[in-house]
Amino acid sequence: MKKIAILFLVVAILCPIVLTGCHGAEDRAEFSVPEEFDTTKNYELTFWAKNDTNITQKNIYLKTIEDFEKLYPNIKINVKFYEKYDVMYQDVITNIGTNTTPNVCIAYPDNVATYLTGNNVIVPLEELIKDSKYGLGGSEIRFDGPTTEEIIPKYLEEGKIGDTLYLVPFMRSSEACYINKDMVEALGYEVPDILTWDFIWEVSEKAMEKDENNLFKINGQKTLIPFIYKSTDNMMIQSL
Repeated sequence: MKKIAILFLVVAILCPIVLTGCHGAEDRAEFSVPEEFDTTKNYELTFWAKNDTNITQKNIYLKTIEDFEKLYPNIKINVKFYEKYDVMYQDVITNIGTNTTPNVCIAYPDNVATYLTGNNVIVPLEELIKDSKYGLGGSEIRFDGPTTEEIIPKYLEEGKIGDTLYLVPFMRSSEACYINKDMVEALGYEVPDILTWDFIWEVSEKAMEKDENNLFKINGQKTLIPFIYKSTDNMMIQSL
């Protein structure tokens, strides 16, 4: 069988998504942290999440909700799973007009920038996460949650739009580049400790050289794909 040579393959290990708080009630007054949590009242919260195609991830969500409801028996979490981010994004926009947005939602920062066009739709989180009782690592929290100091500062910073924090990190992407080291070295290069775009382009162009039979020298075949990036959007962002 003819072999297709791939020198560089870049993929994203996880999708970058964050949690943001939305107002789900019809009366969208400005949010404020309550002085006390009323355990005599029953509450229902709506959580929109991605994804319903990854069974393992879905089960983690469901187990976490189950554990949470045991700790807080007066809180019921109604979860809705989405297969695609863009559908969830459009549904939030639609629900802004009907005052039925979810209480908590998985979102990208650019999604939230659009949601902010609604009045008091997104809850600013700075005051909440710093609250000594109910914030991150708060004294009244019934589970061992992270403190602000335990979150990577840059990831938390990405949750800000302007000077206001609207999102907290939930999962974060890690870009990984797989290199065909044998082929790179066969072209006369050594793989550097720090990979650069200039190196990728130079090696890829070198790999495109052909012989007198119009075959690629590196693999002796008619087909060569020197570089693949799984997400063209991520490639553009990383290049910028």
